[in-house]
Amino acid sequence: MTADVPLTTAARAFEILEHIREAGGASVSELTDALELPKSTVHDYVTTLTRLGYLTNDGGEYDLSLAFLTHGTYARNGVAYADRVEPALERLADETGEIVWYIVEERGKGVYAGKGIGTDALQPYASIGTRSALHTIAGGKAILAALPDDRVDEIVAEHGLERQTERTITTRDELEDARNRIRERGYALNDGENIDGWRAVASPVVLEDGLYGAIAVAGPENRLQGEYFTETLPDLTVGTANEVRLQLRSLGLE
Repeated sequence: MTADVPLTTAARAFEILEHIREAGGASVSELTDALELPKSTVHDYVTTLTRLGYLTNDGGEYDLSLAFLTHGTYARNGVAYADRVEPALERLADETGEIVWYIVEERGKGVYAGKGIGTDALQPYASIGTRSALHTIAGGKAILAALPDDRVDEIVAEHGLERQTERTITTRDELEDARNRIRERGYALNDGENIDGWRAVASPVVLEDGLYGAIAVAGPENRLQGEYFTETLPDLTVGTANEVRLQLRSLGLE
């Protein structure tokens, strides 16, 4: 029992931090109600986290400090060759006017690791560092199509195929059909599978030594429709993924 105490304490601290982040700041009373913890316990945690520099306290309203910016920058710098991908993201964003993402897989989830922002870009559900279920987003499905079958089995066993909209893939057979289509044509489509009325196109970045991630362009259904959605954007996205592959090969990667 004693050995579990530090782990429980750490988990509780991160639970408090996550709630503060999601709420955009919170007081002790708000944390007490939301997390169903004793007020004294919450007070001890936020006092300690503030003293350590991970929270700010503005008149009793606690929020994450810029200490997390340092950690986030460090973690993002660990994403393989993200800096080499960003110029290509920016060019695709300029060409389409939409938001463009570089998505990587970590622990069975899709992580938004880089972006380019077009003049008409909307950002309804993600920011750098956001994690999404792979089967619900175009970039995630492109990644699943490029991963080995046994790794996909592990991901599905751990995370399942939870429904987010009426169009979300929810069975292994549907996922296999999607993976086969993506491999055949080189790109994935998301047609309202994680947010109603939101679409995306993605292509994986794969070299001989493995999968590096996926390039995805996303926007509202009223702009991404017809041949523009089914032909033009796929061509542009696959072209950008190929550009990134060539860039990585120029670094001696194979």
